[in-house]
Amino acid sequence: MSDYLLEIKNVSKLFHGLVAIDDLNMKVKKGQIYGIIGPNGAGKTTLFNCITGLYTPEKGDIIWKDKKINGIAPYKIAELGILRTFQTIRLFSEMSVAENIMSGRHIKSNQKWYNGIIHTPSMKKDEKYNWEKVGELMDFFELREHATTPAGDLSYGLQRRIEMARAIAAEPELLILDEPAAGLNENETIKLAQTIRKVRDRGVTILMIEHDMDMVMSLCEYITVINFGAKISEGEPSFVQDDPVVIEAYIGSDEDE
Repeated sequence: MSDYLLEIKNVSKLFHGLVAIDDLNMKVKKGQIYGIIGPNGAGKTTLFNCITGLYTPEKGDIIWKDKKINGIAPYKIAELGILRTFQTIRLFSEMSVAENIMSGRHIKSNQKWYNGIIHTPSMKKDEKYNWEKVGELMDFFELREHATTPAGDLSYGLQRRIEMARAIAAEPELLILDEPAAGLNENETIKLAQTIRKVRDRGVTILMIEHDMDMVMSLCEYITVINFGAKISEGEPSFVQDDPVVIEAYIGSDEDE
């Protein structure tokens, strides 16, 4: 078996002839916190959509644990152990925190729809087990005091933690975070970074897009930089932040003036 959990091999994605991802290669090791950065419109979210099955690349392969997953339906990819959050929070705002987290457990249940109608003993046992898991996650993400509160009534920072807890409820091996610090203040961002480290320490590999460079450089162990859909740099944070090619992509060169 490969040393890599996820491999992107020569992946390209086009929209009406426009190149969104251009022959991209990257490899994510199990247990890493791996960052993807680049200017707006660089193709980062498009890459995530390809990995999670929302898009199918026109070229190249997405390899998960040595198996090609191109074109597999998103729910099947989730069942394989790849879960994600989105740039825009997508919680059930009228449902409680506990209910939102519980909604992430559905792919772990072995019950059929009709078991919920006749309340079989196996269904009751399964439901009890899942609620116990929800309780553990509320404690882990420090959400217990908000268990019965509608998610939409809570702060943006708390909603980000609820969204992450819901994803972790499905017991992923890889958690994909799309700009998790977007909209957060400094204290909330610090808290989020601590939470991401705790999630990784549970054995979950993290792949994230983020524009907060302080967070990225302090949190990520390896970084790929994308511009106009193509990889322009990669390496440890200390290398990437001093790479002239990366600096030019973000702030331009003297020739651009």
